[in-house]
Amino acid sequence: MATPYDVREANVVPRRVAGVRAQVRRGCVAQEFARYLDQVYAAGKTGAVALDGQNIFIYRSATEDHLTVDFCVGITAPFTAVGAVEPLETPHGLAATTTHYGDYGRIGEANAAILEWCRGHDRRRAGPSWEVYGHWHADAARLRTDVYYLLR
Repeated sequence: MATPYDVREANVVPRRVAGVRAQVRRGCVAQEFARYLDQVYAAGKTGAVALDGQNIFIYRSATEDHLTVDFCVGITAPFTAVGAVEPLETPHGLAATTTHYGDYGRIGEANAAILEWCRGHDRRRAGPSWEVYGHWHADAARLRTDVYYLLR
C-alpha cells in the first residue's frame, strides 16, 4: 500500500508540558479533549502556568475500551501543579515519526503509516505515542500535526 507519509526515525528530546491525565473511551478523544485542555488554559489565564499555546496529546496506555491520555500544552517555564494540571514531559528517545497535513479527522492515517513502517522495518514500539499540533488555521489544508511513536 503506497502512503503519502514520510516515516523516519528521530532522536527526540523531552519537552516540558502542562497537562491533565484522563481516561477516555476509544474513539472519543475528539469529543473529550476540550474539557481537559480547558483546564490547562484556565491555569494559564491565572498566570500560574506560562503556556506556549501548542497542544500535545500523549497516549500513555490503552486497553480494548479505554485510552490513558495526557492532554497537554507546551510551557515556557517550570511550574507546580495547579489542581489537575500537572507538570509533565513528552516521551524521549528513538521514535518513529511522520507529519500529517490536513483535517484532524484523518490523523489516524498517519498513525497507520507509522505502524505499517514499524512492521516493514522490524521495529518494536516502546509504549507511548504522541501528537504535536501546529497552530490553528481555518484552512484545514494548512493544519500540521507531527505524530511520534517511541521505539525500543
